[in-house]
Amino acid sequence: MNYLETIENELHIICDGEIIHVFERGTLSRAAYKHMCAWVITNFSIKFKGDSEDLWRQAGEAWESLSLPNQTAIWSLVNYERQSAMDISQGLLATLHGYQGSAAVKREFSKAIQRVRNTFE
Repeated sequence: MNYLETIENELHIICDGEIIHVFERGTLSRAAYKHMCAWVITNFSIKFKGDSEDLWRQAGEAWESLSLPNQTAIWSLVNYERQSAMDISQGLLATLHGYQGSAAVKREFSKAIQRVRNTFE
C-alpha cells in the first residue's frame, strides 16, 4: 500500500514501510514546493503505481499555470508563516533562557524549538 508522508520537510512516497520516492525541494521556493506538494497530495491515490517523476512534473505545471497574483499570494502566506515561526521561536528561546533549571533540559527544549523553526525555512 502506498501513502505519502512528510519527513524532514520533504514529501515521500512510502510503500510497505519503505521510502520509494522523495519529492525533493531542491532550488524551488518554499511557496512553489508547498503548492506542488499540496497538488501531489490532492492527486495521489493509494493505488498509485505510476511515474512519480511525471506526478511531480504535473505538480510543477500546476504551479506554473497559476497567475502571478496567485503565486504572489501563496508566497506572501508562506513568508508570513516563516516570519511568524521566527518571531515565536525567538520569543520562546528568550523566555527559556530566563528560566532557572537544568542546562541539559533547557538545551533539549532549545533544540526542539529550533527544529520546529527549521520546518518553515
